[in-house]
Amino acid sequence: MKTCVALVLLMCGGSCLAQPAYPEPEAAAAWRGLAASYVRHAIRDGTLNREPALNARLDAVMAAVAAAVAVFEPRFAGASWKAILIEDFGRGAVAFPGEIILVDATFVRALRLNDDELALILSHEAAHVVAGHASEKLSFMAETLGKDRLPTARTALMEFLARDTYAAAFQPAALRQEREADRVGAAIFPATGYDAQRALGVFDKLSGLEPRHGQDSHDAAGERKQAIAAVFAEQRLRRARRLTAVP
Repeated sequence: MKTCVALVLLMCGGSCLAQPAYPEPEAAAAWRGLAASYVRHAIRDGTLNREPALNARLDAVMAAVAAAVAVFEPRFAGASWKAILIEDFGRGAVAFPGEIILVDATFVRALRLNDDELALILSHEAAHVVAGHASEKLSFMAETLGKDRLPTARTALMEFLARDTYAAAFQPAALRQEREADRVGAAIFPATGYDAQRALGVFDKLSGLEPRHGQDSHDAAGERKQAIAAVFAEQRLRRARRLTAVP
């Protein structure tokens, strides 16, 4: 498994190993604070989803993905992952350091996501945390404006969120991050026990949203489906080779 981790990180082009501008605990705390603020607002506005059946489904899938992440990357062994449903969150799902994933309940219902599709989405989001993508955004801000103007991770995060121009400038890196998360998430997914072929159906559903909302920082859904299917195929080939190599 360590060899698998190394291969996937090499596929990430080295950005997963970039030196952060702020200490990792400080950066993680800033992002966790942002996640907590979203939850507080959802509680205040009555948009925190409390539907028992949907929450139970998400909790079960998140538990399977958390176990798969621990298999993929042992430093997350024992980590307590939490997926939280918020109505009309505005994004399908977003991951934060501290193993928190916020999920748009409206998105889940509108696309009628099955558990296999949810597992692939959560694997993708967990991959962002595994790859350290959140810290990269803060490093980008420190390089753009200088640490003298942004002395802490929190000030860097607040500045990043303050203007759309920063997100636009970060767009090429964001696209690369999404491609990395697709590859790493696809490597995590098999250990969840969910069905890969059924999971890939999520991209057929996402393709229907593209004419209205564009592709944002992701590749087109069809391209993502092909890329992830290729990772799944490579994993099956490796397993087959290992089985035939057993005397």
